[in-house]
Amino acid sequence: MRASRHRNLVVTAIALAATLLVATAPATAAPAPPSVASPAIGRLAGVDRYATSAASSRQAYPSGPVPVAYLVSGGAMSNLGYAAIAAGATQGGPALLTARDSIPSAIAAELTRLRPTTVVVVGSTAAVSSAVERAASRWTKDVRRLGNSSRAATAQAINRFAFTSATQAWVVDQSDVSDGIVGAVAAGAHRGPVVVLDGDATDLHPTNASLLRDLGVSKVTIVGPTSAVGSGIENDLKALVGSSGVVRAAGTDSSSTSARVNTLAWPSPAPGTAYLADGLVLTDAFAGAPLAARTQRPLFVTVPYCADATVRSALLGPGYTRVVLLGGETSIRVLAGRLETCRSIESSGSVWALVNKRNPLSPRTFVPNNLVVPSMPYANGRQLRSDAAAALSRMASAAYAAGAGRIGIDTAYRSYSTQKALYDKYLALKGRTWTDTWYMRPGYSEHQTGLAVDLLPIGRSNCRINDCIDETPQGVWLAKNSWRYGFLLRYEEGRTSTTGMGFEPWHFRFVGTPLATAYHDANWHTYEQFLRQPAARTY
Repeated sequence: MRASRHRNLVVTAIALAATLLVATAPATAAPAPPSVASPAIGRLAGVDRYATSAASSRQAYPSGPVPVAYLVSGGAMSNLGYAAIAAGATQGGPALLTARDSIPSAIAAELTRLRPTTVVVVGSTAAVSSAVERAASRWTKDVRRLGNSSRAATAQAINRFAFTSATQAWVVDQSDVSDGIVGAVAAGAHRGPVVVLDGDATDLHPTNASLLRDLGVSKVTIVGPTSAVGSGIENDLKALVGSSGVVRAAGTDSSSTSARVNTLAWPSPAPGTAYLADGLVLTDAFAGAPLAARTQRPLFVTVPYCADATVRSALLGPGYTRVVLLGGETSIRVLAGRLETCRSIESSGSVWALVNKRNPLSPRTFVPNNLVVPSMPYANGRQLRSDAAAALSRMASAAYAAGAGRIGIDTAYRSYSTQKALYDKYLALKGRTWTDTWYMRPGYSEHQTGLAVDLLPIGRSNCRINDCIDETPQGVWLAKNSWRYGFLLRYEEGRTSTTGMGFEPWHFRFVGTPLATAYHDANWHTYEQFLRQPAARTY
């Protein structure tokens, strides 16, 4: 790609920066699945995790007083509190996130509104300090601490406090946060306990067996595969409640496991709401979980920017008329709520491939299939992948119809050898630092995917080359409208610390209209941040 603002150096070149977490890239891109009609979208979000937790509680418990409120660490140890989700839903009170050493203002206001009879502080003082325990006495004289640094023992203490009987229980591994939250929502929705244990143990711990027996549990759902909760525990559960009373809800990852848990827990759900959360960073999932459990609706998890295939399939069923995203756009993208199918960001042949200084193409000499010259004036014989070429043709026609003028192509697909020649040329002329700011090294360039194009203004103003296109009507129109045709302005001004590249107002990357629309609507500025991937300033 050409070095922006360096008109003395460029007439033919252009180089790019882009990113890719690559595995093995098939040369032929798989056809993108069509977008489908999806349920209505809602969002539950506050300014932070504590405000989201308070908002969840307000919807779950619109009026007080409530018999109990649980205070669970909103920090790294929040996975200690799974059992509080199910317990609170059964007893009629929320599980609220708190800071370790103080009660956040949003949670304090919620406690004032709810007027709980009992406040339960969950876990050890390392998770929630004694200062929080003392502060909670502002709302009730009955403040108690349940549990310690052991996740299993904490869950056991909560379950003994909250339940006197139950017909169903869910069993989760203590170290899997996603399975713990999803399982706790299903348990709470069915007014049963979630049993947290060491899934690597060879047998069911006697305290857990005693709990299930004392409560009268006759059906147990194990959450996760045998790698999470071992077969020895499963066999002991079958001996305890009978083989027909034990089922396993397992998928290949956290998203598909959540779909399986919810299929078993809600085989024929009444039409209504489902909750959807980021399955990688789960604080917002925990914040919204008490609402899902109390209202007896399922919680699914997915990657933050799209809908996992199994989750998408479930949510397109007749039981779900509305999907509520848990957390703000930086937590889970509206694109996931629109149930857009996930595409690989690692495969070089994917329309969503992330290619940048951290993520080379695989192989680095990757050549896409279906290269064609776009059907538009001033294509100059340049090639793009057929889907990108068709979209560019439409975009160029629309720009001309809108009075912005003609748009031409400076460069589009570049082979590995072409990219190498350009990089080596400017390396010799300008040195490593300059060249790495304006040109991608061979094997790291989006141009090699056939999805990136550098555009020229035709016949307007003094700008005859693309490094001043932003000063022309064409460049202004493209910056405002390229998303409508599936393109991102890939290297915006002031984003070098993330993309590793200088401002390139000519460089557009095709990702498809659904992603580009979501990217635009939520005001994203780098593809790396949208995909929640590391910055790629250096190789």
